[in-house]
Amino acid sequence: MNNKLVDLGNGLVFLQKQDAFRFGCDGVELANFVDGGPKDYAIDLGSGTGIITILLAGKRKIRTTAVEIQPELSQVCQSNIELNNLIGIADVINTPMQEISKFLKAGCANIVVCNPPYRKQGSGMKQENEAIAIARHEIKVTLSEVVDTAAYLLSTGGKFYTVNQTERLAEAMALCRAAKLEPKKLQILTPNETKKPHLFLLKCVKDGAPGLIVERERVVKVEVN
Repeated sequence: MNNKLVDLGNGLVFLQKQDAFRFGCDGVELANFVDGGPKDYAIDLGSGTGIITILLAGKRKIRTTAVEIQPELSQVCQSNIELNNLIGIADVINTPMQEISKFLKAGCANIVVCNPPYRKQGSGMKQENEAIAIARHEIKVTLSEVVDTAAYLLSTGGKFYTVNQTERLAEAMALCRAAKLEPKKLQILTPNETKKPHLFLLKCVKDGAPGLIVERERVVKVEVN
């Protein structure tokens, strides 16, 4: 297995699988976007090797369950949990998120976070290995299924956090509202001051009242806050 150990700072390390989908600024940005602490319970849908899970559990002390469909990535996620002494705070379930009801009850969490595949199946696909293709394209899960899974897992007042490409913002907000996940905070991200926005971070609240806060657009950052 071709792995590299990455220092995340704050006493955290991360085993990065070099021949699979590697975490980037979007995963770190999304983890930083989440509010919460030791009293919360979060579920990280499509966790990959667990960057968001490790940051939530390791930095915020949020009890976190990672959900990942690919067995090999789930194993790396478990290794990252063990490397950071987070057993008891974090765990991983190897299952399609569409089957999460076999493992977790409806309304069991007050935080759900997901960095989903950005691209629809067949759009812009290149010569990628299967693990990377599944992470980038909607081969195993659609955005609609992500939203429905989050709505199932969240209790009333629970928060859903996600990231995606700006071209899918309208679609994401429509899906969330249809699932009674009311958009409450939006952050637009740009690669640098001269380029157009490319990503958004969205926070929704289960059964929340209407009212959206739009943060000032900013350049992405890679620091682990």
